[in-house]
Formats: sequence, C-alpha cells, structure tokens
Amino acid sequence: MASQSEIRQQITERILEALKTGTPPWRKPWSDLENAGFPANAVSKRPYSGINPLLLELTAHQRGYQSRWWATFDQWKAHGLHVKARPSEVQPGQWGTKIVFCKPLVKTVVNDEGQEENEKFFVLRTYCVFCADQVQGEGIEEYLARPRSIHSFVDYAPAEESIQATGADIQYGGSRAAYFLEDDCIRLPPKESFLGQHEFYSTAFHELAHWTGNESRLSRLEMNVKFGKEAYAFEELVAEIAGCFACTELGLPQSSDLTNHNAYLDHWLKVLQNDHGAILRASSQASKAVDFVLSFSRKDEPVDNAEEPVVAG
Repeated sequence: MASQSEIRQQITERILEALKTGTPPWRKPWSDLENAGFPANAVSKRPYSGINPLLLELTAHQRGYQSRWWATFDQWKAHGLHVKARPSEVQPGQWGTKIVFCKPLVKTVVNDEGQEENEKFFVLRTYCVFCADQVQGEGIEEYLARPRSIHSFVDYAPAEESIQATGADIQYGGSRAAYFLEDDCIRLPPKESFLGQHEFYSTAFHELAHWTGNESRLSRLEMNVKFGKEAYAFEELVAEIAGCFACTELGLPQSSDLTNHNAYLDHWLKVLQNDHGAILRASSQASKAVDFVLSFSRKDEPVDNAEEPVVAG
C-alpha cells in the first residue's frame, strides 16, 4: 500500500503534468447564480454605466449582496415591494447607495462675435438605489440570486467531520469561493450549486488551505510575499495541491473534470518559469497545510496492549 508521502507525490506529479500540457486543474465547479452579475436596474433591465457599476459593486462586496438588480425606493414601491428598515449598525443616510446620472443638455448662448450658438453641457444628478437583497415583499424572489440548477447534495461524513473540527468560520451563499484574510473567514457558494461531492469538497479544502496560511496558524501567507507579484499565484498553487491531498486522504479524490481556469493560468505558469522548484515547494507547503487541517479530526491510533513494553517491577 502506498504511503501518505507517496500518494501526495503522485498527486503532485499529476498536477505538474497537467500544467505542462496546458490543462491545469483549476476550475469553477459550481453553477452561476441566476440574477447575479453586472448591476442593472430592476425596472428598465438596463445595465448601469459609467462609474455606477463600480459604486454598486463596492457596496455589494462590503455587505454581501448577491443580486444584480437595483432600483430606487419609489421604483420598488411601484412594484408592490418595500425596502427593509435600516439596520442599527448602518449609519443614517448610508442604507441606500448613491449613484450618478449624467443628463446632456443644450442651451443657446451668444459668443464673442455676437452670434447665437448651441452649447452642450451635462447635468449630474444623484439617485439613491437599493439592492434586491435589501427589499422584501411578495414577488421579491424574482429578483434574488439563486442557483440556476439545483443539484441534490449528500454530505460525505469524513470530510464534513474534518471541516467542522477545524472551527473555521465558513459562510455559505453567493457565487464566490474565497478566504478573506482580514475577516479570517471562508465564503463558499451553497453546496447544492456545486456539480457534485468532489467539486464541493475540493473547493472547501482549497479555501481551508488558504485559511491555514494566516499568521495565527502557519504564517504562510506572509512568508510567500517574498515571491513578489507572483505571490498570489504561488499561494493558489499551494491551496489547490492541498485540496487534492485532503480529498484523496479522506477517500474522496478529485473529480476527473479538470476545466481550465484561464483567469489565473498566466500567473501559475510565471511562477513555474521563474523558479522551477516552485511546484516542489508548493507541494511541501501543501502537505503542511493538510496536516494542520486534518490534525483537528485525526484520532490517536489505539495502542495494542500486547505490544506494550514490560517494565520490570
């Protein structure tokens, strides 16, 4: 039977081979949420433009909003819906999000030669809008984010036990999987939105690997700063390998569906090109991360009394 280190080495070689052939095992193994995406007005259905998408995305990120639909207080009211009361932790005047509307106008002016001519100018107006997540009433479900396809999901007990034993702050919802260093928490999409057990647990352990890098645990995130602009790519490599290790050791190996995650491919290839030993160091750090995560749920091996040394009286 292959040892733990041999199994980890085999997985490392599999990932390295995939990288060499241009098919790295980074993917987004959950379905996109309906009603999520680029901010748009709930009434006109038109996407916001100019600076407004940035303003709305910032608010959504800060407060955890998932829906793409926004509208003014009166627009929601006209649809028989109403904005929820401002929570006590939100300052007065801050419950809504101010956006800018730029309206072009034309006026007639007299130029230096005494001739009339048209002069164009823009008038900026601000409006206060609210995300569908801030609204309630019959029919609001039409505007809320939800999985496009609901998959039945059955928990895999060994993995669940290992995840829960860590005590990590894991929050479910939205369409993003990430570890937030400042808040020391993990956010995952709902289990039901994943394509299957393999996809969910490999993602969960990927984010738990990032969680181990906190300075209060293995302090890896700070140490990897020495890799400069490729630090993020190197950390992603560590986390992905760790996810493979954890799922394999718990009896739930990764799915064979290795869809490319093109957004980060260039970064990972840079790491390997600049330092050929990067993947080996990443594998070593991944092993430490997995050992840390699984240490919370590993039980001491029972001692066979027949093999205990006899102590002379």
